[in-house]
Formats: sequence, C-alpha cells, structure tokens
Amino acid sequence: MKTLNDVVVERLCKYLGEKNITQYKLSQLSGVPFPTIKSIMQRRTKGIALKTIIMLAYGLDITPSEFINDEMFLADNLDLE
Repeated sequence: MKTLNDVVVERLCKYLGEKNITQYKLSQLSGVPFPTIKSIMQRRTKGIALKTIIMLAYGLDITPSEFINDEMFLADNLDLE
C-alpha cells in the first residue's frame, strides 16, 4: 500500500510532466519553497499539509480537487498509519 506522500509525489510527477514544469518553476509559481518541494519529491517529508497541497495545485494551474481526484487518494488504497 502507498502512503499519502507516495501518492502526492506520483500526482506531482504526472502534472509536472504534462505541463513541462520543473520543481524549481513550480516553487516559483506556487509559493512553496523549493527545499520543501525537493523534500516531498525525495519522500523525506513525513506529513504534507493540506495548505501545501492547495498551494502546489494552484501553482500547477489546477484546483486542489483536481489534484486529489484520483482513486489513489481513496482511504482503501492508502496506508494511513
């Protein structure tokens, strides 16, 4: 089972690739510090705040609901321990 962090990383990779945006550019667009994005992408972040997900979504020019609108985010598919 995947952790919430794993799923966020997968979604970020998907949108970064689709929009051809680097992690650094996402930092500039979202207001989330680059070291924070880097830490998330390297799976060193233990808990990702909802505020961060919202800011990243807007940096990707999508709504937060679009970002989490994936079956990977269903509780049955996540290791929430």
